[in-house]
Amino acid sequence: MAKPVIGLVLALTAEDHNFVAQPAYRFEYLKEHYYEAIEEQGALPIGIPATERLSTIEQYCDMINGLFLIGGEDINPSLYGEKLDPLCKPLMPRRDQFECQLINACHQRRIPIFGICRGLQIMNVAFGGTLHQDLSQMPGAANHGQVGELDFSTRHQVEIVPGTRLHQIVGADSIETNTGHHQGVKVLGKGLTVSARSADGVVEAIEGSGFTLAVQWHPEAWSCDPYSRKLFAAFCEAATMAVGCKE
Repeated sequence: MAKPVIGLVLALTAEDHNFVAQPAYRFEYLKEHYYEAIEEQGALPIGIPATERLSTIEQYCDMINGLFLIGGEDINPSLYGEKLDPLCKPLMPRRDQFECQLINACHQRRIPIFGICRGLQIMNVAFGGTLHQDLSQMPGAANHGQVGELDFSTRHQVEIVPGTRLHQIVGADSIETNTGHHQGVKVLGKGLTVSARSADGVVEAIEGSGFTLAVQWHPEAWSCDPYSRKLFAAFCEAATMAVGCKE
């Protein structure tokens, strides 16, 4: 059987915020950890540009067996009916619009979807949900940002909801994850359920019908962590099954 093809929409800003592109050029970015995590499971990653040509979405759906939503920029609050808060970081509305439509198109076709960090947030918005533009706006929420350098070494526990797909995948009631985000789910999107929370009540994972799953942490950064590997293995297994459906 052919390798499953996993599409990753490219970021419009570098996750290394010290990198400054020359003004004469426009770049799109893909951190190596993302595609390496896919390759390690025997799948074939391909980058998808966050294009304004939305007519290409159906063709991309024809090409891929799974959609991987990576981290990156904050999401434009106008997509969920709110005004921009000063704590919301630089926006990339072109990527927001493209990803929302691609998510909905993939979900309609039952193409497996897996999201990480921003990927969880854009999934929730694509399904009609809203976000805390900064977790300081959520009563009782702790600081979920990295302490010091962005190396994903800051950690916390998350509680997995029994009976969810996530619980089935990781096989544990509680796991340790890395910490590195400042936005989070406020109102859950239609058809989605919460599959993990941190002790302060912040939503840490969501899921929907089919293989539609997103987590707030960065499993791609912990390649030796068994729970992180289980997440990518389950996603790529679902994408492999999708190959057979398309053949």
